[in-house]
Amino acid sequence: MRAWLFLAVTLLLAGCERPVDTGVQALPPSPVQDGATTQAAAEQELDWLQMMPADELAALERGDGPEVKHSGNRRMAQFGTFRTVDTVLDRAVRLPGYVVPLANASDGRLTEFLFVPYYGACIHVPPPPPNQIVHVRLSRPIDMPDMYSPFFLAGTLRAERVDDDLAGSAYTMADPELRPYEP
Repeated sequence: MRAWLFLAVTLLLAGCERPVDTGVQALPPSPVQDGATTQAAAEQELDWLQMMPADELAALERGDGPEVKHSGNRRMAQFGTFRTVDTVLDRAVRLPGYVVPLANASDGRLTEFLFVPYYGACIHVPPPPPNQIVHVRLSRPIDMPDMYSPFFLAGTLRAERVDDDLAGSAYTMADPELRPYEP
């Protein structure tokens, strides 16, 4: 979690130029709070960097990503690949991140979204790599969440390529639950 947060803050404060090798390793799953559900007890908190193949992460740390420009009103091209990491698939996980709405029901409730590691992803800067985005389709619409607030997305991660006009994603989540983020 700390590595993800440091990466997100570094990208935002440093003009999104490139990730910095912090030497911080992914933390073990956080302990479950008293009163948590059985499902939450079985979930492992996943760091976004664990979802990226090691060679791609190393390339980003070397600065091989695109130059970020904050001018203009056009979205920059997405970089990275749709390669996934087998060890994060088919198990109960929760990810901290932000909602980018894609589709709503007729009553305005959310039915489909991208879940991304940092606020502001997919706007005018390049979207995160596809293997740093989770595409979510909800079986039942939910009230529109606050896009400025962090959430936990909990469920079972699957490898599935989804191409969208906004950004492509390499992961989907089965039976997801969106919960307020609590450190």
